[in-house]
Amino acid sequence: MGNSVSRFLATDPDQYEHFMGRWSRRLAGPFLNFSGILGGERVLDVGCGTGILTAAMAERGSEAVGIDSSEAYLVSARRNRPHPNVTYELSDVRQIPYSDASFDACVCTLVLDIIPEFDQVVGEMRRVTRPGGIVASAVFDFWGGFSASALIYDTGSVLDEGIRALRDDVRAHPLVRANAQADLWRKIGLVNVVEEPIVISFDYISFEDYWSSFSAGPTRIAQRLSVLPAARRTEIQENVRAGYLSGLPDGPRSFAIIVRAVRGTVPS
Repeated sequence: MGNSVSRFLATDPDQYEHFMGRWSRRLAGPFLNFSGILGGERVLDVGCGTGILTAAMAERGSEAVGIDSSEAYLVSARRNRPHPNVTYELSDVRQIPYSDASFDACVCTLVLDIIPEFDQVVGEMRRVTRPGGIVASAVFDFWGGFSASALIYDTGSVLDEGIRALRDDVRAHPLVRANAQADLWRKIGLVNVVEEPIVISFDYISFEDYWSSFSAGPTRIAQRLSVLPAARRTEIQENVRAGYLSGLPDGPRSFAIIVRAVRGTVPS
């Protein structure tokens, strides 16, 4: 089941903005504060998507280059987040098309857990960063730190074996638990490695706002829900609704989400 659907369908930038883009904007500032990247540096954003982090770095004075394998996302980034100090380029992040030590720093957010060859990507990030430069990343903590998705995964797993398989696969990923990224950073030879949790808020105005962001987004849970028989999909939706409402009227709900951020330095 885990291999029968794409880990992430990066085809519709508007769906991404509804699903995650609004929260990625909240993450950008705390993540850049944590990373220690200074204005005036040349920085590569790996898996830049719709350009949220790339543009945030440029606004802080960096010369930012964003690369992604989705042309649709890059079109959105160029249209909605242009900046004189930003370049968006189509690229396979597993084979970054820049020479060694081309950047002062290299970052990625909410990317490594959806790429099977994540260790190859991190190795490339280290390669293109100069000695003394920062390599930083952030991924969700799926072990209790992403309650907004856990409500759907845990509820759906009771009613559908496919969702149960997806949930187990997501939580088995090597990077989505505390200190996992830090271990990888040290393994590839980075020094001064620090990993910290960043807490951001996912705020939904209603159950429909919440449900639509997960049931029609780019993730595997949305893909699985889309192929279920209508009756089973409705059954899952109504049980998730009961969890969202928890006996209260429909309306706003806020989920505290943990993102694990890591930074390390390329040895001089």
